[in-house]
Amino acid sequence: MKKLIALTVCFSFTLFVISCGRDVTWNGETECLGELTMVLDFTNLYEYVGIVDHVFVGTVEEAEYSIPEKRTQHEQSFSTYQIHVDKNLKGELIETIVCSKIGGLINDGTMLLVAAETPNGELLMDTGLPEVGRQYVFLAYVQPDGSLTLSEILDNREYNENLLAEYLDYINNEIPFERERFVSAYIKPNE
Repeated sequence: MKKLIALTVCFSFTLFVISCGRDVTWNGETECLGELTMVLDFTNLYEYVGIVDHVFVGTVEEAEYSIPEKRTQHEQSFSTYQIHVDKNLKGELIETIVCSKIGGLINDGTMLLVAAETPNGELLMDTGLPEVGRQYVFLAYVQPDGSLTLSEILDNREYNENLLAEYLDYINNEIPFERERFVSAYIKPNE
């Protein structure tokens, strides 16, 4: 009898561990993770490009969207992405990088995204999370530890030639933003 109980407990524990590590898929529901007050007008992409450290075209190779429903630390509100850098537009990154982005999926598949306040006081919800296998134009900040964080909003605009031309215009005419800058762990070495 003890052997049967031990086997049942062991089997139950194994199923629990497997279910905790499984990939969560989006169930079509989206909720607000939090409301941001930005230090700039993020709807003005000349300003947005001026505050970030890197702008690049990249293809998402891997993604870990799962975030805990009850988060005890700020870092638990971020999903992570492995991205192949197809083309550097602002800054020089190596070919494969890992980035984080605020937002993700909780266990039931609900997508949690942030909303940011526009200059006129309207809240604009992020439009979604980058998907594996798709190519996007990304904006990224370098963190004090050298890691990269994708921009708060607009990181799921799929790449096309018109979008590339749009972002090249933003970069060429960016409005610089003075803030403390850090060096990325993914910076391309001088050749």
